[in-house]
Amino acid sequence: MPTLIEAKTKVKQLAKTALDAVENDALTMAEKKTILDKVEPEIKQWTDEVQTLERFEDTRKQLMATLGSEADGPPANDGPAAGSTLGAKSYGQQFIDSAAYKGLVADGGVSGKTGRWTSGGVELKTALTEGTLASPGPAYAAVQTPTVLPGMTNILFQQPTVVSLFPSGSTDSPLLRYLVETAITNAAATVAELGLKPESAITFSKVDEVLKKIATFLPVSDEMLEDWQQIKSYLDARLTLFVELQEEVQLLRGDGTGTNLVGLLNRVGLAPPVATRNATPPAGSATGIYLSPTTDNDMDAIYRQITQVRVTSFLEPETIVIDPGAWMTVQLAKNSQGVYYAGGPFMQTATPMLWAKPVVVTTSMPANTALVGAFQKASQVFRKGGITVEASNSHADFFQRDETAIRAHERLLLAVYRPGAFGAVTGL
Repeated sequence: MPTLIEAKTKVKQLAKTALDAVENDALTMAEKKTILDKVEPEIKQWTDEVQTLERFEDTRKQLMATLGSEADGPPANDGPAAGSTLGAKSYGQQFIDSAAYKGLVADGGVSGKTGRWTSGGVELKTALTEGTLASPGPAYAAVQTPTVLPGMTNILFQQPTVVSLFPSGSTDSPLLRYLVETAITNAAATVAELGLKPESAITFSKVDEVLKKIATFLPVSDEMLEDWQQIKSYLDARLTLFVELQEEVQLLRGDGTGTNLVGLLNRVGLAPPVATRNATPPAGSATGIYLSPTTDNDMDAIYRQITQVRVTSFLEPETIVIDPGAWMTVQLAKNSQGVYYAGGPFMQTATPMLWAKPVVVTTSMPANTALVGAFQKASQVFRKGGITVEASNSHADFFQRDETAIRAHERLLLAVYRPGAFGAVTGL
């Protein structure tokens, strides 16, 4: 008949076998089911055995507690007189024969524990192992079985949100071309009977957008890929996130140099900016709506830019994109009585709103800047395929060093059909 410790150990071993099978992505569903069909009955059998042994041990401890000192040896009047040392038990023998020690054994053994014996029983002071190694190393790993927590504690990144604002499209060509009206002369007027009709004019220009590639790779040792079953899928997801984060930066503020996209903030033809609190436009600046130096706040500046988009493109902007610092200033703004304009810290909203427009807060925006735009009607993101993740050991000397390169990349372009449907507010 097995001991209680042996039965519990068996249950743990069987449970680990079942868990390893479930988490092993290399096994098919049929293979996993075969293993579980074999292991689960054994787990139930040994679990029942543990319950039976625990009931026996509970009964034994209750009986020992009822017997009390009688279980430790003969009555005092059967031995030497009080104070005599003749035939007295040693302290070690008293400790082993004590009900407290026997109860400690019944609770699961004394391996890995230490205690102090007193007249009141065994008093546990601290936990320790039978042998302590000087430092972790190969010998340490040979005798220490770690408790492995699932998953990994990773460095957090902002989740990309801006790309969802754009309509998406696909292309099989590296070049996308579309026509944009650049100048319109509306000469429509009233005319006299038999009079000449005025001529209107429309000028078009072609715009070429070229696919750009965003890519990265990560070197990983073969041992890491072999020893941690979840590492491959985990790294795939991380590399995909890295590409998406750079994608968001490029869509918003790519400068168009080299391999960079031309982001929205750097497009030619945006709605005139609301960038300064001057009563009149500075000399040489583009015509626009400027802020009052005494009465306008950041919310006013953003609404004035909404108006600029309306009168420039005749489209209604549907979203405001803003950096966290500027949004914090908006949220914390108060009136002269100290009351929050935004409703205060206890106002809960599922989606942040300003001027009835959804607000997207992202660190991909430049500091103290907001972007107002009609994303759905005036722009589109095209991709050639999606994000591709691949692994190879053919890079450099990776084959010799047992190292694998995992890479992720995508090709995309940004088409902005009406640049005037977007406008930036700086200096918030």
